[in-house]
Amino acid sequence: MKTILLCGAILILLNHPILPQDNFIYCKENNFYEGDSIFYFLGFSAYYLQWTASDSSKKYILDDVLDIVSETGIKVVRTWAYNSGSDNPSQIRYSPYGLREGGLRALDYVVYKAGQYGVKLILALENNYSDFGGLEQYIEWADNYLSPRMGKMYTHNDFFTDDSIKSWYKFYVNTILNRTNVYTGIKYKDDPVILSFELINEASNPGQPVTIVYNWYSEMASYFKSIDRNHLLSTGETGYDNHKENYSDADLYYNSSYFLFNGSKGTSFIENTSIKDIDYSSFHLYPDSWQFESLAGNTWIDNHTAISEGYNKPALLGEFGVVKDKARSYNDYFQTIRGTPSKSAVIWDYVHPDLMNIADRYAFNETTNPDLFDLFKEHLRLEQDTRTPENNDFVLFQNYPNPFNPTTTIKYSLRNSAMIKIELFNSLGELIRVAARGVKEKGTYKIFLSFDNSLLSSGVYFYRLTAIPEGSRAENFIQTRKMILLK
Repeated sequence: MKTILLCGAILILLNHPILPQDNFIYCKENNFYEGDSIFYFLGFSAYYLQWTASDSSKKYILDDVLDIVSETGIKVVRTWAYNSGSDNPSQIRYSPYGLREGGLRALDYVVYKAGQYGVKLILALENNYSDFGGLEQYIEWADNYLSPRMGKMYTHNDFFTDDSIKSWYKFYVNTILNRTNVYTGIKYKDDPVILSFELINEASNPGQPVTIVYNWYSEMASYFKSIDRNHLLSTGETGYDNHKENYSDADLYYNSSYFLFNGSKGTSFIENTSIKDIDYSSFHLYPDSWQFESLAGNTWIDNHTAISEGYNKPALLGEFGVVKDKARSYNDYFQTIRGTPSKSAVIWDYVHPDLMNIADRYAFNETTNPDLFDLFKEHLRLEQDTRTPENNDFVLFQNYPNPFNPTTTIKYSLRNSAMIKIELFNSLGELIRVAARGVKEKGTYKIFLSFDNSLLSSGVYFYRLTAIPEGSRAENFIQTRKMILLK
């Protein structure tokens, strides 16, 4: 009888499907988790994988990319899960409801091969730009398939507001999530190889109220979660905002690039991050395009991480790149990233050596930038720097470089948690700005001043750290140092 019961139990286990929730990456507070362990990762963007997988003469590229990813220790690849571009073998979608099986099978193959290599994927479901079709393809379809509106052509804004166009997007989301991969037999919504989905790459709506994109994210995130509760979901946004009060001083840190925070891009990182069905925040970083020094990117990382922490969600630097001196800038960024709760980021973009004809100015690979791969491996080995002063004092270090123009770093260490304030003064002792303020836990911190504007002229300046220890009878700590700006 026991033998019969045991055999029956085995048959039940063999025929019972594994719960799809097993092995999925999930969020808890400000971290990503895999099982009971925090999941830290460095990732590469390689947007073209589905396109190359559709061509038998280019399929080797996918294996090559996954080989170098695995060899480097990279755990995650971010790539496009859409393609409504020109009519070719990689095309997934040729009309609002028209699908090409060949293009879908190419995407299936990418997911299948990633699983073989033990690599997780972040899949973007659409693009704000026209690459591989993108949002502009929806507008073209609207002009072709929908009734004209008093002679007006459809515009970028209609993607976020028109019910018909929104239904086309939902159709595609439903198609992908419920598709059964022909190579694995697993539906996308049940496949733990996929770390997360992004609703759209770098959505923006210039000149329009931020509520339009916010409402679109809310509606689409709710729709996504009605189908798929297994996977993490993020916006895929750049990080633009309309709440400048939540960011470091634009003149001191961002070379007066006010467009980052004045709402002109029609989207709000703060408001989008607050959406309940968005599991973690997404932001990107391109100082060359945004006209501030690369060093200021560290402040951009810190600001967005702090905002995301306020919503108890992990923050992911989902794309970043610089044009020149990549290794130096990326090393700076990695130090900052290691000091964030999630300790995770995705670099734009790894381009296979045989595809350099499509490379943008941020592209890298093991042939063009071998030094970067040593840096990536070093970053993956390092733990967060938790060193604190050896005595009970707080420490304000000399800024570096000094003299400087237009960027410099101010470093300070706290033996205990404290309310801190860092102030800038001119040579007459007049207060210019408060550069940093807030409660900080014990540890070592950096702030990155970056400006090339009329705020400060050449000369001698002073910066002062005031630290008020929390829950301690120790006296307040005040220290001042001199710095020199040479223009």
